[in-house]
Amino acid sequence: MILIGCCGWGYLRIPQDLKTSFKSVLSYYSSLFNLVEVNSTFYSVPRLSTAKRWREEVDSDFLFTVKASRIITHIDKFSTEKSLELISFYIEFSKELGAPILLFQLPSTFPKKNMDDLIQVLKNFKDVHVKFALEARNLDIYEREEFSRVTDTIPVIDPFTVLDSNFRPSPMFDTFYFRLHGAPPGKIIYRYDYTDSDLERLLFYLEPIKGYNVYVLFNNTEMYKNALRFKEMVS
Repeated sequence: MILIGCCGWGYLRIPQDLKTSFKSVLSYYSSLFNLVEVNSTFYSVPRLSTAKRWREEVDSDFLFTVKASRIITHIDKFSTEKSLELISFYIEFSKELGAPILLFQLPSTFPKKNMDDLIQVLKNFKDVHVKFALEARNLDIYEREEFSRVTDTIPVIDPFTVLDSNFRPSPMFDTFYFRLHGAPPGKIIYRYDYTDSDLERLLFYLEPIKGYNVYVLFNNTEMYKNALRFKEMVS
Protein backbone atom coordinates (compact mmCIF):
# COMPACT_ATOMS: atom_id res chain seq x y z
CA MET A 1 0.00 0.00 0.00
CA ILE A 2 1.31 3.46 -0.90
CA LEU A 3 0.84 5.82 2.06
CA ILE A 4 1.14 9.53 1.23
CA GLY A 5 1.71 12.47 3.53
CA CYS A 6 3.88 15.45 4.36
CA CYS A 7 6.70 16.27 6.75
CA GLY A 8 4.68 18.30 9.23
CA TRP A 9 1.45 20.26 9.16
CA GLY A 10 2.70 23.57 10.56
CA TYR A 11 2.68 25.43 7.23
CA LEU A 12 -0.82 24.32 6.29
CA ARG A 13 -3.63 26.86 6.54
CA ILE A 14 -7.31 26.06 7.09
CA PRO A 15 -9.42 27.78 4.40
CA GLN A 16 -11.45 30.64 5.84
CA ASP A 17 -14.78 28.99 5.05
CA LEU A 18 -13.75 25.79 6.88
CA LYS A 19 -12.30 27.28 10.07
CA THR A 20 -15.36 26.50 12.14
CA SER A 21 -15.36 22.87 10.97
CA PHE A 22 -11.96 21.92 12.42
CA LYS A 23 -10.63 22.35 15.94
CA SER A 24 -6.98 22.45 14.84
CA VAL A 25 -4.71 22.50 11.81
CA LEU A 26 -3.83 18.87 12.52
CA SER A 27 -7.48 17.83 12.40
CA TYR A 28 -7.83 19.67 9.08
CA TYR A 29 -4.65 18.02 7.77
CA SER A 30 -6.06 14.60 8.71
CA SER A 31 -9.09 15.28 6.49
CA LEU A 32 -6.67 15.49 3.53
CA PHE A 33 -4.14 12.75 4.36
CA ASN A 34 -3.93 9.64 6.50
CA LEU A 35 -0.19 9.97 7.24
CA VAL A 36 2.13 12.64 8.63
CA GLU A 37 5.76 12.75 9.70
CA VAL A 38 6.08 14.83 12.87
CA ASN A 39 8.99 17.21 12.26
CA SER A 40 8.67 19.63 15.18
CA THR A 41 10.09 16.91 17.43
CA PHE A 42 13.42 17.28 15.63
CA TYR A 43 13.80 20.90 16.75
CA SER A 44 12.55 20.63 20.33
CA VAL A 45 11.81 17.79 22.71
CA PRO A 46 8.03 17.53 23.13
CA ARG A 47 5.90 16.56 26.10
CA LEU A 48 4.10 13.23 26.29
CA SER A 49 0.88 15.16 26.88
CA THR A 50 1.32 16.68 23.41
CA ALA A 51 1.32 13.22 21.84
CA LYS A 52 -1.88 12.34 23.71
CA ARG A 53 -3.54 15.54 22.52
CA TRP A 54 -2.51 15.01 18.87
CA ARG A 55 -3.74 11.41 18.97
CA GLU A 56 -7.14 12.62 20.17
CA GLU A 57 -7.41 15.15 17.32
CA VAL A 58 -7.36 12.52 14.54
CA ASP A 59 -9.17 9.30 13.67
CA SER A 60 -7.90 5.97 14.96
CA ASP A 61 -6.62 4.91 11.52
CA PHE A 62 -4.51 8.06 11.03
CA LEU A 63 -0.76 7.29 10.97
CA PHE A 64 2.05 9.29 12.55
CA THR A 65 5.76 8.79 12.16
CA VAL A 66 8.16 10.73 14.40
CA LYS A 67 11.45 12.45 13.63
CA ALA A 68 13.91 12.10 16.51
CA SER A 69 15.65 15.07 18.11
CA ARG A 70 18.63 16.73 16.47
CA ILE A 71 20.29 16.53 19.90
CA ILE A 72 20.74 12.82 19.23
CA THR A 73 21.83 13.04 15.59
CA HIS A 74 23.51 16.43 15.21
CA ILE A 75 24.81 17.39 18.67
CA ASP A 76 25.47 14.32 20.81
CA LYS A 77 25.87 12.07 17.74
CA PHE A 78 24.90 8.92 19.68
CA SER A 79 28.04 9.30 21.80
CA THR A 80 26.75 9.59 25.40
CA GLU A 81 24.00 8.55 27.79
CA LYS A 82 22.05 11.60 26.61
CA SER A 83 21.27 9.86 23.32
CA LEU A 84 20.13 6.72 25.15
CA GLU A 85 17.82 8.73 27.38
CA LEU A 86 16.33 10.71 24.51
CA ILE A 87 15.79 7.66 22.31
CA SER A 88 13.96 6.00 25.20
CA PHE A 89 11.76 9.08 25.53
CA TYR A 90 11.05 9.25 21.79
CA ILE A 91 10.06 5.59 21.80
CA GLU A 92 7.56 6.36 24.53
CA PHE A 93 6.36 9.43 22.63
CA SER A 94 5.87 7.30 19.51
CA LYS A 95 3.93 4.77 21.56
CA GLU A 96 1.53 7.49 22.74
CA LEU A 97 0.96 8.50 19.11
CA GLY A 98 0.65 4.93 17.90
CA ALA A 99 3.51 5.73 15.52
CA PRO A 100 5.13 2.62 14.02
CA ILE A 101 8.33 4.37 12.86
CA LEU A 102 10.90 6.61 14.55
CA LEU A 103 13.13 8.44 12.05
CA PHE A 104 16.75 9.47 12.61
CA GLN A 105 18.12 11.94 10.05
CA LEU A 106 21.90 12.13 10.08
CA PRO A 107 23.64 15.28 8.86
CA SER A 108 25.75 14.94 5.73
CA THR A 109 28.73 15.80 7.95
CA PHE A 110 28.06 12.99 10.45
CA PRO A 111 31.52 11.58 11.30
CA LYS A 112 32.23 8.05 10.16
CA LYS A 113 33.80 7.37 13.58
CA ASN A 114 30.42 7.94 15.19
CA MET A 115 28.75 5.26 13.08
CA ASP A 116 30.03 2.64 15.53
CA ASP A 117 28.49 4.64 18.39
CA LEU A 118 25.18 4.65 16.51
CA ILE A 119 25.32 0.87 16.05
CA GLN A 120 26.05 0.27 19.73
CA VAL A 121 23.32 2.63 20.92
CA LEU A 122 20.63 1.12 18.71
CA LYS A 123 21.50 -2.36 19.98
CA ASN A 124 19.96 -1.29 23.28
CA PHE A 125 16.52 -1.08 21.65
CA LYS A 126 16.14 -4.41 19.86
CA ASP A 127 12.79 -5.40 21.32
CA VAL A 128 10.83 -2.14 21.25
CA HIS A 129 7.48 -1.74 19.50
CA VAL A 130 8.69 1.00 17.13
CA LYS A 131 10.84 0.43 14.03
CA PHE A 132 13.79 2.73 13.37
CA ALA A 133 14.27 4.45 10.01
CA LEU A 134 17.63 6.00 9.17
CA GLU A 135 18.26 8.76 6.64
CA ALA A 136 22.05 8.49 6.57
CA ARG A 137 22.89 11.50 4.43
CA ASN A 138 26.60 10.94 5.06
CA LEU A 139 26.44 7.66 3.12
CA ASP A 140 25.76 6.99 -0.54
CA ILE A 141 22.66 4.99 -1.43
CA TYR A 142 24.52 1.67 -1.61
CA GLU A 143 26.20 2.24 1.75
CA ARG A 144 22.81 3.13 3.24
CA GLU A 145 21.42 -0.17 2.04
CA GLU A 146 24.24 -2.12 3.67
CA PHE A 147 24.14 -0.09 6.87
CA SER A 148 20.41 -0.72 7.24
CA ARG A 149 21.12 -4.45 7.36
CA VAL A 150 23.78 -3.96 10.04
CA THR A 151 21.51 -1.82 12.20
CA ASP A 152 18.11 -3.41 11.45
CA THR A 153 16.81 -0.02 10.35
CA ILE A 154 14.67 1.04 7.41
CA PRO A 155 16.85 2.89 4.86
CA VAL A 156 15.45 6.30 3.94
CA ILE A 157 16.15 7.89 0.55
CA ASP A 158 14.81 10.59 -1.73
CA PRO A 159 13.50 8.51 -4.65
CA PHE A 160 14.31 11.27 -7.14
CA THR A 161 18.01 10.72 -6.51
CA VAL A 162 17.70 7.19 -7.94
CA LEU A 163 14.63 7.40 -10.18
CA ASP A 164 16.54 6.93 -13.41
CA SER A 165 18.73 4.12 -12.11
CA ASN A 166 18.12 0.47 -11.39
CA PHE A 167 18.56 1.02 -7.66
CA ARG A 168 15.70 0.34 -5.29
CA PRO A 169 16.24 -0.17 -1.56
CA SER A 170 15.35 -3.54 -0.08
CA PRO A 171 12.28 -3.64 2.15
CA MET A 172 12.98 -3.79 5.86
CA PHE A 173 10.11 -5.07 7.99
CA ASP A 174 8.05 -5.10 4.76
CA THR A 175 8.46 -1.33 4.63
CA PHE A 176 9.94 1.33 2.34
CA TYR A 177 10.38 4.92 3.54
CA PHE A 178 10.86 7.75 1.03
CA ARG A 179 11.35 11.47 1.78
CA LEU A 180 11.04 13.91 -1.15
CA HIS A 181 13.20 16.97 -0.67
CA GLY A 182 13.15 18.86 -3.95
CA ALA A 183 13.79 18.90 -7.65
CA PRO A 184 14.86 15.80 -9.53
CA PRO A 185 17.57 14.72 -9.09
CA GLY A 186 17.64 16.65 -5.83
CA LYS A 187 19.74 19.65 -6.84
CA ILE A 188 17.14 22.23 -5.88
CA ILE A 189 16.34 21.41 -2.29
CA TYR A 190 12.95 22.23 -0.73
CA ARG A 191 11.98 25.18 -2.94
CA TYR A 192 10.37 23.13 -5.65
CA ASP A 193 6.96 22.40 -7.11
CA TYR A 194 6.78 18.84 -8.49
CA THR A 195 5.27 18.63 -11.99
CA ASP A 196 2.77 16.02 -13.12
CA SER A 197 5.58 14.48 -15.13
CA ASP A 198 7.73 14.18 -11.99
CA LEU A 199 4.90 12.53 -10.09
CA GLU A 200 4.11 10.14 -12.92
CA ARG A 201 7.74 9.02 -12.94
CA LEU A 202 7.55 8.53 -9.18
CA LEU A 203 4.40 6.43 -9.49
CA PHE A 204 6.05 4.25 -12.14
CA TYR A 205 9.04 3.74 -9.80
CA LEU A 206 6.81 2.70 -6.90
CA GLU A 207 4.49 0.43 -8.88
CA PRO A 208 6.53 -2.79 -8.40
CA ILE A 209 6.65 -2.38 -4.60
CA LYS A 210 3.13 -1.18 -3.84
CA GLY A 211 2.37 -4.52 -2.17
CA TYR A 212 4.61 -3.44 0.72
CA ASN A 213 4.07 -0.62 3.20
CA VAL A 214 5.41 2.30 1.16
CA TYR A 215 5.70 5.59 3.04
CA VAL A 216 5.96 8.63 0.74
CA LEU A 217 6.60 11.89 2.61
CA PHE A 218 6.83 15.20 0.77
CA ASN A 219 9.23 17.72 2.31
CA ASN A 220 9.28 20.69 -0.07
CA THR A 221 7.72 24.14 -0.14
CA GLU A 222 4.72 22.96 -2.17
CA MET A 223 4.37 19.71 -0.27
CA TYR A 224 0.65 19.89 0.53
CA LYS A 225 -0.34 20.63 -3.05
CA ASN A 226 2.08 18.07 -4.48
CA ALA A 227 1.10 15.33 -2.04
CA LEU A 228 -2.60 15.85 -2.79
CA ARG A 229 -1.90 15.63 -6.52
CA PHE A 230 0.10 12.44 -6.06
CA LYS A 231 -2.67 11.00 -3.88
CA GLU A 232 -5.09 11.57 -6.77
CA MET A 233 -2.74 9.74 -9.14
CA VAL A 234 -2.38 6.77 -6.82
CA SER A 235 -6.10 6.42 -6.26
